[in-house]
Amino acid sequence: MLVCLLQSHPEICSHDEVFSPGKVGGMAGTYLIPWKRRAEPDFVDHLSAERDRDPIKFLYKIVLDLQGKKAVCFKLKHDELILPEYKTLRDEIVNNRDFRIIHLRRENLLRRYLSHYIANYVTHVTVATCGQVIPEVPRVELDPHECQKDFEAVRSRELEFVELFAQHPSFSISYEEMVARDAEKIRALLDFMGVSPRELTTTTRRLGCDDLRQVIVNFEELRTYFAGSPYSKFFEQA
Repeated sequence: MLVCLLQSHPEICSHDEVFSPGKVGGMAGTYLIPWKRRAEPDFVDHLSAERDRDPIKFLYKIVLDLQGKKAVCFKLKHDELILPEYKTLRDEIVNNRDFRIIHLRRENLLRRYLSHYIANYVTHVTVATCGQVIPEVPRVELDPHECQKDFEAVRSRELEFVELFAQHPSFSISYEEMVARDAEKIRALLDFMGVSPRELTTTTRRLGCDDLRQVIVNFEELRTYFAGSPYSKFFEQA
């Protein structure tokens, strides 16, 4: 969602997960894949080969190309950055303190895990825009042990990367703050990025249901399991 919001700002070139495995996707601006593919059918293959051959050159030459904008950004996921094949890229960003780091987090990890579970095992849909049909989501049962493992892994990685980039200029924003359109937080984010303040918009639509009790069959079981733990608050926000 943050990538899409930032794409609505005329002074920002906002790329998505351009370093994810497989062929390059999620490029913005003059590298927008559908437009370039029509003009150059082999463009994606060439771009992917260049990235895989020399990811650091690809980072500075392609990804960080301002394209006439004031700021450029791209998305990296924690679960990718911990992988050995990302070490070169990770080390480059760690060692170059000119990079500004935006930490995107979820306040309610139960909602995060539910979204992950449904997208990966039920609907196989991660995003929907205006005009697209949002898939109907059946009620699901979540394993409390798997929930706990996920909560702990997410929190551990968040702390790991906050520490890893402790010497970089950084900014933290939550998904919930974006959904609520927290004007003060958005204004602070844009100031951190060095661009002018303005309202951000997106055509993406929320996929989940607000009432977790309507989606999770064993909600009460989970709430009992996590009672008294640091994660009990996620059920109070249901």
